[in-house]
Amino acid sequence: MQSILIKKLIIKNFKGVKALEVDFGNITNILGGNATGKTTIFDSFCWLLFGKDSKDRKDFEIKTLDSNGQAIHGLEHSVTGILEVNGEEIELQRILMEKWTKKKGLADKVFSGHETTYYINQVPAKQKEYNEKVDYILPDTTFKLISNPLYFNSIEWKKQREILLEIIGDIEQSNVINYKKELKPLEQLLSNNTQLEDFRKKVKAQISKYNKDKESIPFRIDECNNSIVEDDFKILESRRTTIQGGINALAKQIAAGDNSTERMKLEKELADLKLEYSTKFTKAKENVNEPLDELNIKISDKKYEISDLEHKIQILNRDKVDVEEAIKNADSAIIKHKEKQQSLREEWKQEFSTIFEFDEDEKFCPTCHREYESEQIEDIKDNAERYFDEIKTKKLNSINKQGKELGEKIKELEALTEDNNLKIANYTEKLDEYSLNITQLKTELEQLEIQKQSLNTDKTITFEGEQELVQAINELKSRIEEFKLTDTTELTNRKLNLEKELENINKRLGQIEINETLRNRIQELQEEERNIANEIAKLEGYDFLCEEFIRTKVELLEERINSKFKTVRFKLFEQQINGGLNECCEALIDGVPFSNANTASQINAGIEIINTLSEFYGVTAPIFIDNRESVNEIVPTESQLINLIVSKDKKLKIENEKEQEVA
Repeated sequence: MQSILIKKLIIKNFKGVKALEVDFGNITNILGGNATGKTTIFDSFCWLLFGKDSKDRKDFEIKTLDSNGQAIHGLEHSVTGILEVNGEEIELQRILMEKWTKKKGLADKVFSGHETTYYINQVPAKQKEYNEKVDYILPDTTFKLISNPLYFNSIEWKKQREILLEIIGDIEQSNVINYKKELKPLEQLLSNNTQLEDFRKKVKAQISKYNKDKESIPFRIDECNNSIVEDDFKILESRRTTIQGGINALAKQIAAGDNSTERMKLEKELADLKLEYSTKFTKAKENVNEPLDELNIKISDKKYEISDLEHKIQILNRDKVDVEEAIKNADSAIIKHKEKQQSLREEWKQEFSTIFEFDEDEKFCPTCHREYESEQIEDIKDNAERYFDEIKTKKLNSINKQGKELGEKIKELEALTEDNNLKIANYTEKLDEYSLNITQLKTELEQLEIQKQSLNTDKTITFEGEQELVQAINELKSRIEEFKLTDTTELTNRKLNLEKELENINKRLGQIEINETLRNRIQELQEEERNIANEIAKLEGYDFLCEEFIRTKVELLEERINSKFKTVRFKLFEQQINGGLNECCEALIDGVPFSNANTASQINAGIEIINTLSEFYGVTAPIFIDNRESVNEIVPTESQLINLIVSKDKKLKIENEKEQEVA
């Protein structure tokens, strides 16, 4: 394992510390009251390596300030560190200096910014070389993880989880299934390398579709139920029998009024013809009622189709509004980016047009005011011009880079807008299609209602040979009247009234057959509903298996991760109210969430996490422990420890094997 130790830090004019030299051992205690500079030592080490303070900020105050809080100019701010990397000493130095330049027409030099210089083993280095060296020793991200006990638990939980899973590796799908016999059915369900996430999405989509289908069935059943006409059919049947008996009795009485043999013969023929007529009429009537039943079913189905399309239109309109809002936002962003591009073009032209001007005062020594030799002046001039060109090129490149980035953003937004316009066109096309379909369906429904009304109000029941049969019946009636010996008018009128009532009853009893057809349709829909419910139950069983798979994988992951730690435990998922699982990542200390634990527990848990991370990354680095006075005993670690301890000391005190007081 790679080992990194701090052997010495030399600090000059850094955050109020004028001069400080610190020698470090394996365990170094830095004591002092508040604002005595304990954290400054940690900040200086971070700045030496990465140009940031211990809170990962690049923009922080390094300079020494006067009593008015203003920076004292002309000071050189530096940190020098001697590190031991795998037994080899490496000296790093970072120096921040002010830049003062003499401008034409001004007597005094003017502050024009800062410059940073770098040294590796006392040899000047370019920034890139220096950063590459530091990154080779220890990358910035790794350093933060293994030098600060509180850092890991301060980063986003998703990043914590990612690091932990990187340490233990993922678990194969087949291993999870084989771990628990209840998951065995998933082997067949996840054949052909199907991933559980994809399978579960498919299952949930099918459940959603079936639920939607199931929701429509009660509506269709209600339509059928509303079309069923309730009547007291038993009473009607009884009444029909009574009326038929009355008609038969009256017919006999009427026939008894004529004793002529010829009349009786004619009456017999008339009865036969009427029976034939009644039989054919009943058959024709059945044929008329059959289309009405079919029409009722068609009307019910049309109403459902219209309702379904209206629901789809509602959803599409809502989605269309969302996409239109996205297009509006994208257009606004494109305008802003293009305005920024134009501003960058003007800035580029202005920068490109700048010309190098040599400061004549640079020909003279700033100390003795003697003019340099001509060759030396040329060198100064060349260096100044080269530096000018370098800065100019960097600025132009920076402007170009910003312009390209804006161009890429504009392209992305335009592509997004193009996609969204296609979506709008698709939505519009679908809406037009659905509206047209609804119009067509309503027209068809209206036609069906008209047909139904026609069948209900204008049911002309006829059959082949009807006119001839009616004519024959009428002729027989006329002939019978000729043989009439007695007045049977009253009997005939009573018989006609009964026949009209019988016709009305027969019409009402015809609803029995329609009701039966509708009830059969209801049974079909109920059977369909049961089948869908069974499918949903089966799919929900699959979804439960997926949930159990995830729960099992969680247990295995947590077991693997927690095996890497002695006392710290990690919770990777939390139970929802509905029984599902939500991803998370939270360190637990004796069952208490890290954020709720006391300072000592947090620090020791942080060091335990650092130990595991150091083992995984194969490197140990100095651990800076702030508020060390809050911890009685630190967990064992192979890393170098630097304890920042609040004490009553008014001056910074550093203890290794012997105590030294820093003035």
